[in-house]
Amino acid sequence: MGIYVVDVAAAEWVDGEFYGPLGAALDEELARRGLGAFTPAAAAPEAEPEPERAGLPGLFGRRNRAGRPTGPPDRFEEKVNRPYDGLEALCRAQPAAWRCEEALLDWDVLVPVDFHGVIELPVSAELGGDGARVRSAHRTAEAGRRLAGVLGLPGSVPRDGGTLALTGWFADLDVRRAAADGAGPWLDQLDAAYFTALYLGAAEHALRRGCAIGYS
Repeated sequence: MGIYVVDVAAAEWVDGEFYGPLGAALDEELARRGLGAFTPAAAAPEAEPEPERAGLPGLFGRRNRAGRPTGPPDRFEEKVNRPYDGLEALCRAQPAAWRCEEALLDWDVLVPVDFHGVIELPVSAELGGDGARVRSAHRTAEAGRRLAGVLGLPGSVPRDGGTLALTGWFADLDVRRAAADGAGPWLDQLDAAYFTALYLGAAEHALRRGCAIGYS
């Protein structure tokens, strides 16, 4: 159990108990700002594999068939299981114009719509919660990339590698040691590095997949 940062499925955003009303309220506010409605992308169905054909499969068969779609997974899920103090301190140490702390921590929902600031809605994203604060995944991704540069995060740190990929990476001491060749401040600020990679990965997933990101 615990708290997770997750993507919001298209069906849940449209008809879900919490996200349905929130999505409708957000669309109204986006329309008022002249930004249009946010329609999350539904996951594309997997293509059925072609049957084997007799003849010369090595030359004319598998090699020339279209493979399954590649790239980051459809789902995003990482655990919030570390203290935030390191990330907050790192954010406060950066130029105020970067607005890192706001972009990374001051939201309930991220959406792949390009706007500045926060949209405050009277609809909650959770049971018994107050109104939701919605931010642009574009701004969160920008802040995350800046902090990733400050920390010197190595390319081997997973950002969108599948369910709990980042959580498992940071929990594996041997994996972290293997990445020590990319030495940088991240090694001494593991909590900040974890959350930087988490929120950067979440924002990039939202932009790549056209989905919202929330907490669960």
